[in-house]
Amino acid sequence: MFIWQEGDLNKEQKDAILENESLLLIACPGSGKTRTLTYKIAYELSRLKSKKEYIIAITYTNKAADEIKERVEILGVDIKQLWIGTIHAFCLEWILRPYSLYLNELKNGYKILNSHDSEILFIELCKPYKNPKITHWDLGYYATTTGYHLSCLDTNKKESLEQILSDYHHHLSENHQIDFEQILHYSYKLLKEKSIINSILSNIFPFILIDEYQDTKEIQYHIVSSILKAGKGTSKTFIVGDPNQSIYETMGGFPMAKSELEGLLGFELKDEYTLSSNYRSSTRIVKYFDHFKTYENQIEPEWEFKEYKSLISYNNILPKSELMTEIARLIILNIEDYNISSNEICIAAPQWVHLASLTRGLMIKLPNISFDGPGMAPFSRDIDNFWYKISRIVLTEPSPNLYIRRLRWANEVLSELFAAGVDTSNITNKSFLKFCNSITIEEEDGLKYLILFFAKICDYIKIDLKTFPSLEDHYRSFFESSKARITRLKKEGSDTIGSIVNFRKVFKQRDGVRISTIHGTKGTEFDTIIGFGLLDSWVPHFSDKINGSVNSKKMLYVLCSRARKNLHLISEKERNVNYYNPEGLMPTPHLIEYTYKYDRK
Repeated sequence: MFIWQEGDLNKEQKDAILENESLLLIACPGSGKTRTLTYKIAYELSRLKSKKEYIIAITYTNKAADEIKERVEILGVDIKQLWIGTIHAFCLEWILRPYSLYLNELKNGYKILNSHDSEILFIELCKPYKNPKITHWDLGYYATTTGYHLSCLDTNKKESLEQILSDYHHHLSENHQIDFEQILHYSYKLLKEKSIINSILSNIFPFILIDEYQDTKEIQYHIVSSILKAGKGTSKTFIVGDPNQSIYETMGGFPMAKSELEGLLGFELKDEYTLSSNYRSSTRIVKYFDHFKTYENQIEPEWEFKEYKSLISYNNILPKSELMTEIARLIILNIEDYNISSNEICIAAPQWVHLASLTRGLMIKLPNISFDGPGMAPFSRDIDNFWYKISRIVLTEPSPNLYIRRLRWANEVLSELFAAGVDTSNITNKSFLKFCNSITIEEEDGLKYLILFFAKICDYIKIDLKTFPSLEDHYRSFFESSKARITRLKKEGSDTIGSIVNFRKVFKQRDGVRISTIHGTKGTEFDTIIGFGLLDSWVPHFSDKINGSVNSKKMLYVLCSRARKNLHLISEKERNVNYYNPEGLMPTPHLIEYTYKYDRK
């Protein structure tokens, strides 16, 4: 039995972990949710009765899955019987790959269409639509139990969007392809039509953990619950999240009510469990973001520096033309006056488009400070692309700190090769990693460097890509999307983005001031948060006419609860000035309505 050290967990965390029945756990920001999940997984792994059983943990992101898996390993627990990943990865691994032969649409084989190829196809299909003009950005959609739902709320575009989506799915069907949402669609269909699959899986999975349940889509609830229900209560679940942080509603994510969850599952969930101690933020920060709650739960500041005299400022008179100068001032203020590391500062805005030009300007204005952001990477983080997985090994330096992680990546690469039909019987993860570590290439261009490196790996494995279509498709997609990304970033002023130095930065530990969207800050924490673009039509979004008020509060809650020490909010003036809107966008209403005595430093 897994036993932890005294002081590792508080009473709330221990009670949740030791509960033998299924439960719903509401966890406030900074409450040690990841620690609780990690220890719960370790605890349940130690209780397995058969080597044929698996503990399943479903996370919202691959990053979260990697972090939890590493933490479990550090605890010294064998993870051979742990499967952890996103719902899409779960459906591929446990439902589609073993059982797709039972679906007419997939029985002749299928390939997963990556996000880059999907975008290219949508762009092509949008070309004939001029009035109203349709772009691929309008074509966000998600799978439901009754079909597909378009995210775009513009009713004038509805008919055109439905036709484009229909054409898109027809093209995929003709080419034996499925995209990420169809992974969910066909998985749900399989479980619904072949109930025996639910029974088989429920016998293998005595425990399923669901992280960030507030971001779970309706079809995902149905997929997981159909497996758990087949176990008739013998398969347990541990569902954790924070309804106050449910900011993916436009993508279909929502915190399902406990009674509705129980109806799907066929058994009761214990709900008296909460994580209410915030170990992240000062008392002042906690009291500030507590105002934006939409779900009533208790939050108690317990951080060792909870009495820290936090600086909380709000500026709604700053002209847009002075925004860069003001943010630069706030960065210097926090570094010099509050002794905060640049690595512990985050600048966030509602969308990436609001950040791109600002980032370039700040890099020029503050040349001695580093900046880090996803939009500055030379290639997209497409975790499902085989060559992206190899690039993680190629672009990270061998070191004791990264050895376990790189060894796991090597194991994933070999598993992917085996699934593609490559004979890897004579290669171990250690020998593969050793070979990669031995390669030396003198090339400054990042793409050329990877082409040469990948060629050496193909020679080592003794494969010709032309004989393995799935690997060849991934290879083409990886380099096409990377070239397009580098071209765009160079046009925006990032002249050196294509260098091997910048390629290696993708997998390095975070360095410098973080640049992120508000959505991208979820799951992170910083000493200082600087949020701007907090304007009506952006927060809430202009198209969110039904739930805009509630979603606006959730966005502010997420943004403000990332801060440990200092928080700076800006609703700049003169944004989107035009004939109908001479003063520009107005500040986010919830900030104007909040009577708070802000600091003026």
